Amino acid sequence: MPPLFRKFNVEIVNKLGFNKKLKVHCKSGSHDFPITYLNIGESFQFKFTILLTTLYWCNLWQGPYYKHHVVFDAFLPDKDFIDGTCTGMHPNVCMWIAKEDGVYVLNKKFHGDYFMYKWDAPTRNTSEVAPASEYEFNHV
Repeated sequence: MPPLFRKFNVEIVNKLGFNKKLKVHCKSGSHDFPITYLNIGESFQFKFTILLTTLYWCNLWQGPYYKHHVVFDAFLPDKDFIDGTCTGMHPNVCMWIAKEDGVYVLNKKFHGDYFMYKWDAPTRNTSEVAPASEYEFNHV
């Protein structure tokens, strides 16, 4: 069981090279954040309360032409996801980092960034900005 009714954070960080902006669009079944453009070193963060149905997914596009894209589940209400993929409930954040070769997650088990997704590679069986139909995340 996930730690229900606890506060949690998702953060997306732009660590792309060559002064590229990162286009970010995250949403859930009930909340659609506006599209945000991040400069190098900037981040987009959102906070929420964990419920059994909490699922957030994000689309990232690599500037300057925004043709390199990835979509992934940024948060799943699953203890294995929270503790294994993210950094757990302490400090209660799942930090995703966009780099030139793909998207990483900050993971305390590996003491740093852990590679998760390559740009333009299929990561889900769904179309852009759509929720996962089942638990499709690679455990770390």
